[in-house]
Amino acid sequence: MKTIVSNLEKNTNTIYIICRILIGLFFFVAGFNKLFHPIFQGYMFNTISTIGFPFPQFTANFTAFCECVFGLFLMLGFWTRISSVFLIIIILVALFTHDLGSIPKELIPIKPETGIYEMDPFTWLGYFLYLPQMLYLLFLLLFLFQGCTGFGIDRFQKTKSGNS
Repeated sequence: MKTIVSNLEKNTNTIYIICRILIGLFFFVAGFNKLFHPIFQGYMFNTISTIGFPFPQFTANFTAFCECVFGLFLMLGFWTRISSVFLIIIILVALFTHDLGSIPKELIPIKPETGIYEMDPFTWLGYFLYLPQMLYLLFLLLFLFQGCTGFGIDRFQKTKSGNS
């Protein structure tokens, strides 16, 4: 058992780096598609317009640009904390303006004779925590508080400035 725990502790930085790179890659690809792929541009514009944000074209492009750039920065370990803040803001806005609406108001059973049930708070919380945005939010909070651990430009700059 001690060997397993010891191996996990040795690989903590590697796991952290892999998570940071993959979450950064997710935001980079999502932002890139929203900027340059016509289908995703349309989805983003429609979502922003439906929510009622002012200047929907600018807001859609700005949000996609931020996702792309700060996702790339997160992948590279550059401005890790600042990138995390921007991406957390994007996730929270998406969560509260769009994604909470995807949680059902009532539970519809497989057998219609059972009847429809109102959503109780515990079940609602289960649906809420099941949203993928919650996982991204948790990772981004980790990156915000931990900063660039292991491999990354921030770490390189810190060691370079410490040596001079």
